[in-house]
Amino acid sequence: MLKNRIEDIRVKTRNMDRAQKREYIITYYWHYMLIAVIMAALAALIIYHFTCGNRRPLFSLAIINQENDYKRDEKIQDGFSKAYGIKSRDISVSSDYLLSYGSIHPANANESMFERFFLSWDSGAVDAVIMPESFFKYCIGNGGEFMEITDKWHSGADMDQCLYKQGNASTGIYIDSTSLAGDFTSSSKDPLLLVFMKNSSHITECMDFVKFVTKG
Repeated sequence: MLKNRIEDIRVKTRNMDRAQKREYIITYYWHYMLIAVIMAALAALIIYHFTCGNRRPLFSLAIINQENDYKRDEKIQDGFSKAYGIKSRDISVSSDYLLSYGSIHPANANESMFERFFLSWDSGAVDAVIMPESFFKYCIGNGGEFMEITDKWHSGADMDQCLYKQGNASTGIYIDSTSLAGDFTSSSKDPLLLVFMKNSSHITECMDFVKFVTKG
């Protein structure tokens, strides 16, 4: 069909000069050209979606029940990026998670974000979380699993006092003992913990983040 149309154009414009041919094609075939442009744009959009648009970050940090502070989140993201040579766009830090659970009901809690958090966790889209100890216990009580932080994750002799213990296993780091302490609001009754999801596939980045927040 396309071959026939091209041949038809050649026949009809045989005796025209270049300007006349251009005017003729634009006048009678503009709609075909528009369709071609739209199809090319759709093809480019589909290719982008499956190559770049659907790509997950190399490290994703969720922050639970803290002030929604994009400047602080960006500072953590950029600091980790520069320290370990990871592109900033491959790191995600989000404090959008104001969640109600158990007896905890913060102002402006968002039920949809509660569902989004657990769905993201289940799909492996969350690598690490800064959360109150009470939320950690809530997650454990509902079958949540976290990585154990071993000696391979850090190189500091004083790390033992920074680690949160669950039985004999170290499953978190007290935020107050890290370089991020000044960026968050914590309490002795419900301290903030940095924990790592057991189903994360970005172990190297998780280990690097531990070093990043405990280096100072």
